Amino acid sequence: MTDFELDRLDLKILSILQENNQASAQDLAERVHLSPSAILRRIRGYRASGVISADVSILAPNLTGERISVLLLVQLERHAPPAVSEFRNQLVNSPQVQVCLEISGVYDIACVATFRSMEEFNAFADAHVAGHAAVRRYEASFVKRRAKMSMALPLLP
Repeated sequence: MTDFELDRLDLKILSILQENNQASAQDLAERVHLSPSAILRRIRGYRASGVISADVSILAPNLTGERISVLLLVQLERHAPPAVSEFRNQLVNSPQVQVCLEISGVYDIACVATFRSMEEFNAFADAHVAGHAAVRRYEASFVKRRAKMSMALPLLP
């Protein structure tokens, strides 16, 4: 992303777009008190500068049937860059992994992943985590209820 100076109107527009990136320029204009053409110019600028890095569609959880979500915590055996990089890339490239973070504390990596069944999770853990040379140990906690899931950044006070 290049340097991009954001004013209060930008923050308001971006906050609305984080809730609904399909909001029309007319709807945004009414809520922010700018003309639709000014709104569109700003949005084009956000995309061109990298302020908006992606537009995605979030699917309804029931679309693909029952799934289990897992918080996976991994403690690494070695912190040698090649082994850690290879393990992290393996996780990042797995379609089941939705979030992968390098963290501080007892564990080194935290992931949120989703699976169709316990069998699919076990196969994933056996193939990608348990036997990996970079892994000392791991823990899996299963999500009982999703209270909130958002990637929106707080922009306004």
